[in-house]
Amino acid sequence: MDFKKMTPIIVRNFHYDINEEPKVKSEVNVSIRQVVQNDDQGNEMPESKEGRYFEIGVPFEVAPAPGMFTVSGLITQVVQLMGYFGEGKDLSSADYQLLSRPLVEEIETLTYEVTQITLDQPVNLNFKSNFDELLKNDDQSKDED
Repeated sequence: MDFKKMTPIIVRNFHYDINEEPKVKSEVNVSIRQVVQNDDQGNEMPESKEGRYFEIGVPFEVAPAPGMFTVSGLITQVVQLMGYFGEGKDLSSADYQLLSRPLVEEIETLTYEVTQITLDQPVNLNFKSNFDELLKNDDQSKDED
């Protein structure tokens, strides 16, 4: 799926906490919602013939093992899906991965840099395996259809 980035990646919020008691959590979600484009005066523009606009959002709360800290927040980006005029519900796991991967990488980068400063050693998160599992499940469900 081809898409055009309409905004840079936006860190809506990013929070880092030291946990009083160790806890491990890995909650990373991907949301998609259609948005309309506005002109400079704030008026809604007609739908593009090139494809619809969507805001991709990745809300997260992660406390990697051994659970010393938690990072949470929301990362977003608006994209135009070229040649796509659906509502976003019919996108495949591969499409979700393609659209959300840059946002997930931003979470990994922010966590790496913050822990480099706060813990004096960086923590490297790697969410790729979760996407691989999504793709495997998506392929299996297509085989069953």
